[in-house]
Parts: sequence; C-alpha cells; structure tokens
Amino acid sequence: MEAKTDYDLIVIGAGPAGCASAITAARHGLRVLLVDKAKFPRHKVCGEFVSPESLGILTTLLGESSFSSAPEIVSARLFLPNRFVHFPLPTPARSIPRFDLDQELIQAAEAAGVSVQQLTAVKKVIAGEPMEVFTSTKLLRGRAVVNCSGRWSELTSPVQQNGTKWIGLKAHFHETAPPPSVDLYFFGKGYCGVSQVGDDRVNVSAMVPAETAKSLSECFALHPGLWWRSRDWQPVFDDVATAGLYFREPRTEQDGMFVAGDAAAFIDPFSGDGISLALHSGLMAAEAAIEHLRGLCGLPEALACYRKRYLKKLAPALRNAGRLRRLLAAPEWVQSGLLAIAGPNRLGRMMVNATRAKH
Repeated sequence: MEAKTDYDLIVIGAGPAGCASAITAARHGLRVLLVDKAKFPRHKVCGEFVSPESLGILTTLLGESSFSSAPEIVSARLFLPNRFVHFPLPTPARSIPRFDLDQELIQAAEAAGVSVQQLTAVKKVIAGEPMEVFTSTKLLRGRAVVNCSGRWSELTSPVQQNGTKWIGLKAHFHETAPPPSVDLYFFGKGYCGVSQVGDDRVNVSAMVPAETAKSLSECFALHPGLWWRSRDWQPVFDDVATAGLYFREPRTEQDGMFVAGDAAAFIDPFSGDGISLALHSGLMAAEAAIEHLRGLCGLPEALACYRKRYLKKLAPALRNAGRLRRLLAAPEWVQSGLLAIAGPNRLGRMMVNATRAKH
C-alpha cells in the first residue's frame, strides 16, 4: 500500500453533490481530494432536468455562461391514465445531459485546485483524527470526509426494504422537433419522463417496478400515448440501467462522514429536483465541514449542524415527492377528484413547490 497522503477534505464521489462540495471547499483555501470509482464522462440514469434552483448553483460553480445554450424547458405535461394535465413552469428550466454536466463539474473542480482521482474505488473509511480512507492501493488521510458515493456503493449499501423493487432506465433517442416541455407518462406504479436535450434528440428515463419491465421498449408498451410517440424513435445509445432504487429517511452522517447527494437520500425522479437536492446537500456538507476545519466547532457539532440544515431545507421535498408518487399511482377516481378540486394549473404549482428545496 502506498504512503499516506494528507488532505483537509476528502470527497468520495464526483457527481453533482461531490463536485459542489469539493469546489466550495477548495475555493475556501482547503486542500481537497475528490475521488470516484468510475471514469468521466459517462452516461448515467438521470432525467437530465435541471431546475431553476440548480441553475443558480451551477452559475456559481461553473460561471455565468455555462450551458446557456442548453434547451429551455418551459412547461410540464402529465399523461395520466385517461387524464392529461399541461401547465407552465413558474421559471424555465434547462435540459442538460449528465455526460456533459459531470464533465464540466470535474473540470471546474480541477480549475479550483481540487486534486481529482478517477478510477479510484473507496473500500472503507475509519473515523478518527485524521479520517482514514482506504482504496485498493492507497491509504488516504483527511481531516474530514464527505461521502457522495451514491445510492449504492461499498460505503452506502441500502437498508433492506420490503415491497416494490424499483429499477431505473435511460437512453437518448432521435425525435423530430421535440417540444420544450418535460413530459411524464404514468402507468400503474411506474412512470417514464421525456425531455428535449437537442434539436432532434430527447432524453428518456423511467422508474419502474422490476417485475413490470426490464427495458425502455417494455416501458413504452405500458402507455398507449408513449408507445405511439416512440414508434419512430431511433436510439442514440443503448439503454443504461440501474437497480437498487430505494426510498428511506435521510442519512446525513455515517462513521464520522458527512453524507450528501443520493447517498443521503433519493428523491423521486419525476419531481425534477434530484440534481438540485444533490447540489444543495453537497454545498451544505462542505459548509459544515469548513466550519469544523477552521476550528469553529468540533466534528460532532458540525455533523449535527449539517443534519439540522438538511432536514429543514431538503427533507420536506423528499417527503412530499413520496406522497405525490403514491397519489399519481392512486385509482382514477382519486386523481379525478383532485383535478376537480385543484385544477391543472394549481395542481402543477403544488407539484413544483412541494418538491423544491426550502429557502
């Protein structure tokens, strides 16, 4: 095993949460190491819907002009069984492929002075002063660690759950003149989202029970409108799949580490706020770590402060997204009653506002 290397902060996982943590800490003058088990850029299962809240943070991290040419998403269309709801978004969002977004964030981290090590899988972390981070070839030491390693890793295996086992599927397809909307097709317990990512290209991502479908083509057959729309699509790349999608209470601390992004909690993809919650949690974890590293508080106090901020700002969105998922899978008479009471536009505002980070 190689000689030990010291850092102020080690961030595990180089997605949006990890990059937000690393960039923030480096810009405060800390020695930061960012490690990821994979190689960037790569396609990831993601709706690629970047909300206005996310765009504000990305402007801070990447600069004013970043992704200014990405397609604007100005409305949402919900295709429920025997119901159609169309409403404008309060503020336009953008559709940005994760292949491009993750690469931009990695480059911004390197420009901020972060040491980046890809193809470096972390095997375990031992709490202490300093924290010890073990890879297959190295022992790394840091005064603090932020775990952004995602829903499933050697550090963040999920709690066993009963009930529905979900999988995620994603691919890009060629489509002539896609609309500037995010379109959500609901079928039973699952759903599929479609949004423009180019002049003739759409991102298609689905979350579906494992026993219901194993491919996007199988998902398309579950909704007549989606099947009809997809009949002439040509794939840009093959399906990307992920398993182990699970929902649980947020976990913001583990073995002395700050936990952020999907490693902390997973929000329903249809909410369109997954990237925003990842960025917010990564920033908050870095801010709490910085307070500790500057001697303003001990590690237990910093971890407790991060948890308090997380629960206040992000936990309501997680809870509300789960409630909406159950509502959208409810019998038709329940959905009809809600639409009759709220109306399409009010329902749309409720869905957007309820699943956003609190200010």
